Amino acid sequence: MTALAVIAILVGAIQTAAGAQELLFQGILNNRLYPLLGGTLGAVAGAFVLATGIALFRRSPNAVRLAQASASVSIPVFLLIGVLEPLAGWPATILGLGLPLVVLAVLGRSAPDTRARGSA
Repeated sequence: MTALAVIAILVGAIQTAAGAQELLFQGILNNRLYPLLGGTLGAVAGAFVLATGIALFRRSPNAVRLAQASASVSIPVFLLIGVLEPLAGWPATILGLGLPLVVLAVLGRSAPDTRARGSA
């Protein structure tokens, strides 16, 4: 779990920095709308992945909810900026689509089933 957390932290930090770079240099300084929006969305999605990695590393009880939020943000964003209107390269798109799903799969497999316990 710690290795996955470190990978999520590194990938999230790189995605956040790349989104901020696209936002600043292509969006603001070159006055282009799509890189402005794509960079903003990419930076936000990267920040969610970064926060998920930190929560995993700290063994937070809310890591599953944060991983779900990260997947629900990252997948549409990277489908938009990586597949539909290519702004991100294919390595960033693969990591942006795949890593949140891998984190959800690992957390779903290792988390105990809380629905089996009744609250009665």
